[in-house]
Amino acid sequence: MDHNSLVFLITGCSSGFGYEIAKTARQRGFRVIATARRIETLQPLKELGAETLQLDVTASATDLRAFSKQVWTMYGHVDVLINNAGYVLGGAFEECSPEEVQTQFSTNVFGVLNLTNAFLPYFRERRSGMVVNISSPGGSLGVSGLGAYCASKAALDSISDTWARELAEFNVKCVSIQPGLFRTRVAGDNLKLGSNSISEYTIATRNLAHFHNQTGTERGDPAIGASRIVDFIAQNYDKAPSELPLRLALGPDAFEAMKMVLEGRLAELEKWREWSFGTDFAGHCIIVPAPWN
Repeated sequence: MDHNSLVFLITGCSSGFGYEIAKTARQRGFRVIATARRIETLQPLKELGAETLQLDVTASATDLRAFSKQVWTMYGHVDVLINNAGYVLGGAFEECSPEEVQTQFSTNVFGVLNLTNAFLPYFRERRSGMVVNISSPGGSLGVSGLGAYCASKAALDSISDTWARELAEFNVKCVSIQPGLFRTRVAGDNLKLGSNSISEYTIATRNLAHFHNQTGTERGDPAIGASRIVDFIAQNYDKAPSELPLRLALGPDAFEAMKMVLEGRLAELEKWREWSFGTDFAGHCIIVPAPWN
């Protein structure tokens, strides 16, 4: 395929990774449809030649299906859907109201689920497409003080992993990108706090304060990170789904964090191994792999 003909649809483009990815893709000559809740924030991307549309990913499934139909007719297809829109809810779980946690999941999980499902019939019929979910190592780390956010990203990662397997027969790819700490607004003025502060949560409070206070000093350059994401998509778009990773660490800190988690879980699994065995009916002594890929 002529990769210059790739059409990118990107959510959450008002700032941060969404803006940088859209900007980079346009500068590379790709066709870009940039979206945000407030369309006026997209003017710089429009001046670069991107199409700009208003989109609230928490809209109803019916509205999102109508949106997908509108978008598909703009260029006759979409090749890459980048689910970037999201935010961080800070605080221990007990400090966050049920409504605040629900809103976190509505944006970070159900918004992605409903928007992507709106485009999947088109991808399946075309037997082509790539879904890129911007997630976080937090989904594996479960950071105290960022629990609701981390839980939302864990859910997103699970959905993303499953999509990769479900959509492979249609030649549709799905990858979860796991950025480390990049210098965006996610930990600054975009950070939302739970409404029920509880002083006893000293570790959660300390972690949240550190997360917020390092804003502006993060090691990751979002422009470079966005360039790496666009390069990954362009260089791997034509590969078979089985050739792509389920999760891709972006940044050395993300790589080391994810490696630490995986090695720690493997060690823990082995440490408690004896509790995993001896649960079968008599005669079932052969370990058979689970019947899924």
